[in-house]
Amino acid sequence: MTSIKLKFQMPVLLLIMVFFLSCSGNDDFLLKTGKVKNYYPAYLGNGHFSISTSQSGIASAESYMINFYDEAKNDIPRIAVLPEWNEIIYSSGKNFLNRTDIHSDQVSGYSQIINMRDAAIDTKYRWRDESGNVSDIAVSSFVSGSDKNVAVIKFEVTPLFSGKISLAFPIKERKRPERYDLAIAETIDFGEENQWPGFWYPGFTNVENIKAERTGGGGLVFAGLKTEGRGTGGGIAADIYCENPETNTDITLITENNGASVNYTFQPREGRKYTFYKFVAVVPETESGINHAVTAKETVLNAAQKGYGRNFSEHQSRWSKLWETDIIIEGDPELQKIVRSMIFYLLGSADEKTNFGIPPMGLSTAGYFGHIFWDSDIYMMPPLLLMHPEIAKSLVQFRYQTLNEALRNASINNFKGAMYPWESDETGRETTPYFAIKNALRENHIVGDVAFAQWQYFTATGDTTYLKNYGAEIIRKTADFWLSRVKFNSEKKRYDIEEIISVSESDKYVNNETYTNSIAKINLDLAVKASRLLALDVNPEWIKVRDNLFIPFNAEEEYHPLHEEAAAGEGASKFWSSVVNLLAYPLQVEMSETTKRNDLEHAVKSLELNGAGAMMGINFLSIIAAELGSDSLLNYTIDKTLYGYLKPPYYVLSETHDNHSVNFLTGAGSFLQQIIFGYTGLRNTDEGIVEKYDPMLPAKVKKLTLKNFTINNKTCDIIVEGNRLTKIIR
Repeated sequence: MTSIKLKFQMPVLLLIMVFFLSCSGNDDFLLKTGKVKNYYPAYLGNGHFSISTSQSGIASAESYMINFYDEAKNDIPRIAVLPEWNEIIYSSGKNFLNRTDIHSDQVSGYSQIINMRDAAIDTKYRWRDESGNVSDIAVSSFVSGSDKNVAVIKFEVTPLFSGKISLAFPIKERKRPERYDLAIAETIDFGEENQWPGFWYPGFTNVENIKAERTGGGGLVFAGLKTEGRGTGGGIAADIYCENPETNTDITLITENNGASVNYTFQPREGRKYTFYKFVAVVPETESGINHAVTAKETVLNAAQKGYGRNFSEHQSRWSKLWETDIIIEGDPELQKIVRSMIFYLLGSADEKTNFGIPPMGLSTAGYFGHIFWDSDIYMMPPLLLMHPEIAKSLVQFRYQTLNEALRNASINNFKGAMYPWESDETGRETTPYFAIKNALRENHIVGDVAFAQWQYFTATGDTTYLKNYGAEIIRKTADFWLSRVKFNSEKKRYDIEEIISVSESDKYVNNETYTNSIAKINLDLAVKASRLLALDVNPEWIKVRDNLFIPFNAEEEYHPLHEEAAAGEGASKFWSSVVNLLAYPLQVEMSETTKRNDLEHAVKSLELNGAGAMMGINFLSIIAAELGSDSLLNYTIDKTLYGYLKPPYYVLSETHDNHSVNFLTGAGSFLQQIIFGYTGLRNTDEGIVEKYDPMLPAKVKKLTLKNFTINNKTCDIIVEGNRLTKIIR
């Protein structure tokens, strides 16, 4: 491949065109739906806590917060679902909107819109109850981008009748999960067939000492929170008021069964719109004093005092700042919305200075228990690194914050150095459930993945201070792990890594798994590089093992087998997978173009034989296809994979084409890498971000703009058009 020089130009006309392009096409930020039976909830978040969407806009929805985990006896830690705080109960007299089927004829004129630019959701419809009373409903909600602990709901109701109505705004404890006593931490093994029961439930949160107080236009509810098993604490509060109440309004406070609500009953004027606000604050124990409920109360009162308009304006301002960095696609309007949705959902589960990783489903569900996997390091961190480096820093900083647990984990398993867990909670402990304990012990590639991400952060940012204070120690300690994990093969004069669970997890206890050996070799090399850069001692064993670690390769047919036993010949097709393509990207292992092409073609054949599989690995095939200059393979891999993962109506991603594990942010991160690195030819190298390959756009895309990206510590626009790349410094 040729190396193309980046063009440093700043024509005024082009800058004006880019500005107007970014300000126009506002509809590209809107995800809209009418009434649909097949509704997969999206979610709104600010990187600290979240709320899922519902079709009615007022139904109780799941809400999660970072660093808020539960752990029952003999169970693994689970991200704990917060109490019900967004529900609004509306009665038109004898009938309740909450009990109405949104798909019935009682609901008309239905519209729900997620405005990704404003990170807000608006739901509108007309409800005709069984007695014929008609009410116009409008609900607007957002989780504040400017105040990490606050969310706001505006509920507008216009009764087109004169009968008495009532509304309730509750905060209440959720129902305890039915399978809460399932002991999957120590004793339960579902066998090799993976016939697992439904255990993807969240941790449980107790509501403690809930109180309700009257305020001028409504009431205030506040309480302490404590997860049942672990005792993680926090506080929650809600301030509810009516903007334009009737003088005949009766306001009551009800407190019972670990819940409380502010209730309104009044005789409306026909055709008059009534506006209610529900300000909510959620505060973890790490951000509050002794009395978490009081801290939450103070937080929500401060927010409510500013009013809805100012809160929303400050929230918009924060998201407007985030959207200054964007991916703009011309020629494929649907792909544009899909890409923006991926950015939107990823930003909803990450923020700067959190020092926290991103679970596979982010803060949207309890999928995979909210644990942190290698997904955070290899799939979700790299796109953030060029879009929002300070947010990416939180992800890599999480690994330093949990380094002591990785050291402890290695010691427990009789290894040296740092052994990062296959799954971890917010503390960094190994939290893999017993049925997957083999992965915890043997899917060791995660150790190298963590080190690789640390180096990627350094090379992209040039942040030597971070490397010196944090990253280098991780890289060196993980290199020490491999010294104790390898075994010297005296017969073949090489180092082997035995009994590994492959990235392709159906391949268990294999020897010399190609990706694992490759990432281990890279980890050892990075330890040498980082040490020399910082004038630290270099362990000669790192060099010795690095130079003699066996990497499986079929020299005769020029391809990488999945592992050493996956030899060429009859039946070898069952070992074809997308895994070995990780060597080309993201690892950038040196190999011939023929080998790279053969590895890719084997993955494509596997795709045809076995289906797309998990989204996380398939997206990288398109990067390699573009790298090889194969537009046919590029378009084939995109068409064959992307659209099967999208679930209606808001482009939430499932982990595979067939399952319903949605809001799969690992897939979002990997697809954004496809665009950022695949279509542009950019790579993160030891010399920083460089254009290593010719750019290539999919057939429908006429122009791609990576707007306000951070490239080698400079903000710029990367423009690809006609397979030519231009870089404009801002």
